[in-house]
Amino acid sequence: MNSKSKQISLSIKKDGRHLRSVKTQESIVNSTIELLMESPLVQWPTAEQVAKHSNIGLRTVFRQFDDMDGLISSCHEKIMSEFENFLSIKPSKEKALGNRITFLIKERIEIYSKYKNVFASSIMNMQKFKSVREGFIEGNLRLKKRFEDIIPEVLKLSLLDQAYLDTSISFAFWYRLSIFYKFSDQMVIDKFSSETSRLLNLEG
Repeated sequence: MNSKSKQISLSIKKDGRHLRSVKTQESIVNSTIELLMESPLVQWPTAEQVAKHSNIGLRTVFRQFDDMDGLISSCHEKIMSEFENFLSIKPSKEKALGNRITFLIKERIEIYSKYKNVFASSIMNMQKFKSVREGFIEGNLRLKKRFEDIIPEVLKLSLLDQAYLDTSISFAFWYRLSIFYKFSDQMVIDKFSSETSRLLNLEG
């Protein structure tokens, strides 16, 4: 085998190892997210739980990720990618304000319902993991920007009213009304919509 053939052979082996490594990382990340979504305790899983769920050795988990913070950071990147796909539909800005409010609130509640364990565990672990704190802030900023894109009228409010409105339809409010008080999603949607309409001086 000449030197050129050897180089090609080595390149193929290297690429093969790289592809296996990427697939292994994806498997670990997917398993971590699945375990979090299914957790009744709303907690990020341990490395041992991830290894068992993904059928990958514990050493391999830590070979792919230096620590849990690095793994959680990769999980947040995947979740944020899903966020972007989830938020790809945009209603026309020419639609009546009331219709846009209803659209946005329904979408917000759907996001809270789908990712409730992600939001809740992020709040609980914000001080423990840097990546959790950064991911939580990024997610909330994305939702705030989404609100402003669909309902630019909100920018006419005072900064205090903007902050109050953002807080009044936050995950924490939804979680308490939905999980703690057990109000239906429709009741929460109606309440969030009416509060948003009131602040924007729309009769509702």
